[in-house]
Amino acid sequence: MSSVSPLAMPEAWNLVAPEYVRELMPTFETFSRDALIRAGVVQGMRVVDVAAGPGTLALLAARNGARVTAVDFAPEMLSALRARTSEAQLSVEVLEGDGMALPFEEHAFDAAFSMFGLMFFPERERGFRELHRVLKPGGRAVISSWTPFDRSRELRAVYTPLWEALGVPPPTAAPAPLSDAESCQREMGQGGFCDVTVHEVEGHIDYPSTAAMVDATTRSSAPVVLASKAMGDQWEPLLWSMHERALSELGSGPQRVTLTAYLTVGARR
Repeated sequence: MSSVSPLAMPEAWNLVAPEYVRELMPTFETFSRDALIRAGVVQGMRVVDVAAGPGTLALLAARNGARVTAVDFAPEMLSALRARTSEAQLSVEVLEGDGMALPFEEHAFDAAFSMFGLMFFPERERGFRELHRVLKPGGRAVISSWTPFDRSRELRAVYTPLWEALGVPPPTAAPAPLSDAESCQREMGQGGFCDVTVHEVEGHIDYPSTAAMVDATTRSSAPVVLASKAMGDQWEPLLWSMHERALSELGSGPQRVTLTAYLTVGARR
């Protein structure tokens, strides 16, 4: 269904884990809260969070009294999840595992989630079918994915020099997986789900300056961190050109970045 992306491997997420937690967690909680509501999660439900990262959704669900199992394949993300769980004094079962081959019996969970994870699976249909398999009849699953980043003027200003330097097409020419509502609905339906609906949800990140925005987004983005590692000495000049492009297009003052996600909801009969 899709070629294997570097983002389907643990390395990218291990590299970015600390900055991901620091820069993105507060905003990503917006999407996780919405997902929990759409799945009807209440106290006592058994919930699985697949490709859980540092536990954005898992911890919110646990605070609401759900019995939560979180699965991820990146050891550094799991380490961050365990540390946050311990600090919050919450009970979350944390497992290292593959979202395309979950180690659970059928009908094990009342609700299932994959927030910005399943979209990177090399075989997304297997990921959808595994979420479906572990759900109880009547249970709901929610997966999230990004609308095209070029819809954001701010992110477009930051990333255009990177796309040009790498010789890769912009998102409009090479859309990311599950970056349109039609594919979200189609692929979740192919995974066995019924009553599939797709919802656009917005989150915001405020930065004190354009420079702070460029710095934060390049440190917390897994694709950018991978690119910087691969480029070696060529990265610093490119980073400066990204700063210069953003400053020329946006000015130097405070910036608000709007992130728009698709939340795709489906039920198991």
